[in-house]
Amino acid sequence: MDEIERDDGDDYEDDEHIEQMIIDNGILLHSLAALLVRKGILKQEEIDGEMDRLYEEMENFDQQ
Repeated sequence: MDEIERDDGDDYEDDEHIEQMIIDNGILLHSLAALLVRKGILKQEEIDGEMDRLYEEMENFDQQ
């Protein structure tokens, strides 16, 4: 199989690209959640509860 060769400099650019994608997706997710709350489809409390659960899950994952 062919192996893909990469320069060390590409890793930094990849990290920046991934970081930007995470930020963009976070903004999109926040906007979508706000829209669902405004439309009455979700309650803010439901979103807050889910975010708390996700943060707790991330903390538990980091500790493993």
